[in-house]
Amino acid sequence: MPRRPPGLSLIEVLVSFGVLAVAILGLLGCMPAAARVQKVSTVSSQALYQAEQKLDELLHQNQRLSGVALVDYPYSDASMRRRWWGESVDGHPNLQLVQVEVTWVEGVRSHLWVLRSYLAP
Repeated sequence: MPRRPPGLSLIEVLVSFGVLAVAILGLLGCMPAAARVQKVSTVSSQALYQAEQKLDELLHQNQRLSGVALVDYPYSDASMRRRWWGESVDGHPNLQLVQVEVTWVEGVRSHLWVLRSYLAP
């Protein structure tokens, strides 16, 4: 029986390149989804930072807030909106619940972060 020479045949090489091409195309197809997730994560982190910054500012002022929500836009393009207000706590006249809410729109979907803390001025 004749012996086959060592190495790979042309068919084996072509099949392995085909499998490799399919795997690479599959990975490239995931890239746009990964980029979208990364962008949402970045904007969400920015919104959380804006909420924390405003809450810290309000707590350091150590003044009672009105029940009327105040609004500002931390970025010039109005892509993100911050609202904050204070509420009385039943049974605790010296305690106030302070809330900061940050909203932003990503495509057609609206997102929201809400932070709450107690203030005893």
